Amino acid sequence: METKANYLMIGGFVLGVLALAFLFVFWMSNFGSGGKRYKIVFESSVAGLTTGSSVGFNGIKVGEVQSFSLDPEDARKVQVIVSVRSDTPVRENSRASIQSMGLTGGSAIQITAGTPDEPFLVATAEDPVPTINADRGGGQGLFDAAPAVMNNANALLQRLNDVVAENEKAINTTLTNVEQFTTMLNERRDSIGQAVTDVSEGAQSFKSLASKLEVSLGQNMDGLTRQAQDGIQEFSAFMREGRKVASTLNRILEKLEANPRGFLLGGSQVPEYTPRGR
Repeated sequence: METKANYLMIGGFVLGVLALAFLFVFWMSNFGSGGKRYKIVFESSVAGLTTGSSVGFNGIKVGEVQSFSLDPEDARKVQVIVSVRSDTPVRENSRASIQSMGLTGGSAIQITAGTPDEPFLVATAEDPVPTINADRGGGQGLFDAAPAVMNNANALLQRLNDVVAENEKAINTTLTNVEQFTTMLNERRDSIGQAVTDVSEGAQSFKSLASKLEVSLGQNMDGLTRQAQDGIQEFSAFMREGRKVASTLNRILEKLEANPRGFLLGGSQVPEYTPRGR
């Protein structure tokens, strides 16, 4: 009985020590450092993040990832609990994103500072672990998106292969026609060259003819201009003579109206007949 009692005491002591050690580690990780805990809800994959992944604030490491869980209302969302130093100025409009660590692998969470005029994000009785809003799409980096890019490239190549396979006959026919056309051009290159030369010479002849026509028209226009000027001068002289004739006719009409008989019969006016005895 004493031996069994000793084993029970030893077992209980070991279990107590383990429990105290567990509580100490839990207290140190959550409260011992005086840090703050926040929840971040990502709407996409958090591949690359693990428990203990770095949490940065404007590029400075301020904490680490503590745990992961799926959103109970939407399994597409992932809830990440992070712990940061108590002096980290997380504000209500701060944002969290996932950034790749590059070729070394792994990912980290980066938190932005927000604007100075916004209040700090603090825990309350209703929300003991306040939520930091995540950027749309999770903010994954280039290396996280590389698999999706490769899948899209493979799908595109597959579609191109399918298109080529479906139109192989038409493509071969087109290539054959192009080859035949090229061969025909090669066989008739002399004729084509002569045709190009003839077209060039024709263009030169047309240009020369146009120059001659321009000179000829210019000379004819000069002659027509001189003839028009002479005609205008003759017409002006004719109009002056016409005005003189009109003035003369006007004077004659005035005399005729004033003394018709004298103007028509000439001399002085014939005295009027008066009977004798009166």
